[in-house]
Amino acid sequence: MNHLRALAEFISDLHYEDVPGEVASKLRLSILDTIGCALHGARTTWGQLVGRYAAQATGKCPIWATGAAVDAPNAALANATMAHSFELDDLHLPSRSHPGGVTMPVVFALAGDGIAIDGRAGLTALAAGYEVTTRVGMCQGVSSFERGWHPTGTAGCFGSSASAAKALGLDTDRIQHALGIGGTMPCGLMAAQYGAMVKRLYAGHAAMVGLMSARLAAEGFTGIPDIFDVEFGGYPRAVSDSVDLAWLSRDLGKAFEGSNLGHKFYPCVGASHTTLDALKKLMERERFDPSEIEAVVVTTSEYQKTHAGWPYVPSTIMAAQMSIQYGAAVMLSYGNVFVEHYTADMIASPPLLALAKKVRIETNLAQMDQDRSARVEVRLKSGKVLREEGKFPRGHPRNPATWSDIVKKFDALTTDTLDEKSRREIAGMVEDFESLKDIDVLQRYIAKAVAGGRAGTHSARA
Repeated sequence: MNHLRALAEFISDLHYEDVPGEVASKLRLSILDTIGCALHGARTTWGQLVGRYAAQATGKCPIWATGAAVDAPNAALANATMAHSFELDDLHLPSRSHPGGVTMPVVFALAGDGIAIDGRAGLTALAAGYEVTTRVGMCQGVSSFERGWHPTGTAGCFGSSASAAKALGLDTDRIQHALGIGGTMPCGLMAAQYGAMVKRLYAGHAAMVGLMSARLAAEGFTGIPDIFDVEFGGYPRAVSDSVDLAWLSRDLGKAFEGSNLGHKFYPCVGASHTTLDALKKLMERERFDPSEIEAVVVTTSEYQKTHAGWPYVPSTIMAAQMSIQYGAAVMLSYGNVFVEHYTADMIASPPLLALAKKVRIETNLAQMDQDRSARVEVRLKSGKVLREEGKFPRGHPRNPATWSDIVKKFDALTTDTLDEKSRREIAGMVEDFESLKDIDVLQRYIAKAVAGGRAGTHSARA
């Protein structure tokens, strides 16, 4: 079969009524979550730099956090980069991707550029993009990550193209070409996790690629029509040594990966969340001071260790966010891990550095790479050993976030950007998203509310 054609037909045939209620509910959570992440991300140094860059391309699409009117590609670039700017955007664990950042800004950019998109059409376009991003990510597998690729920047180019093509109402042939164009432009090297600003850009690049690909396809420009099946130079063989094409069509249109979407409550790499959750549970059960700790041993999968278990050396906020050791030191010291713990001063704090050096990461050869669980042992100087296991932290599909959880997170991320009335108004519009006659109304309200809010300056420095 032509797997690309199967995806194109799925996207073309998808209607709002086909989207399961559970998936629609998760997408509403992600809309509010992505907006909150973007408004916070805009206050970082890298968010501000991308915002200034995008503002040079004047147009009529709003950058949510600044209100600047720019052209559609740069609106997608800026809003997506800001959404992925602080390791807090939604997460699909099996594909290791962040689908919200690569799809949502694209659909809103098109709405801002004059494409009539109501709430139902917008949610359907998002469902298409989420499904394609996650299935392509699972198809390329962990091998792609092990080769050094970031799935959001690779598989995300397909997902953003899918959302854009659906929002534009393209026919099946043009959708196929949109995906065949976008899929030739993957980006995102994982070496950026050790400190570069550029990792924040991967979602923005994918979003911009998707918008361009769909608009080119609409004009008759063609892509690789069998990009998944061609042997030489196809996708994902070019980025992976172990490919499972069955993920592209297995129960397509019947089982939606959107139901397996997760949401993050710690602003750091997802590979550290089970460790942090285990430590949090342990600290709620036991009473001890960080000064009593002799050593901390974290046992997890090889994937988690490779991704986030390398020795922590203070350099940038990006590096701290990608470190299990730093996150564990913060949790043991403060009982929680959130945005205030990732500042230029905090990541080089001598007490935190000393505690981070006591954290050792070990692997269990019997533990599969798909297993994100972690076992922690806190060994005290008294000889007492405290043990806990983390499997499904809050926001995990097996321990899903509630609307109230996401609203609280949104409030925490935007308290210095929006007033209380604006926060409630935005949350209300998202909760009733499908009733919107034009989703552009929502993003223009956000931009206006930010302009009138209590904007501050984030202390983050790369």
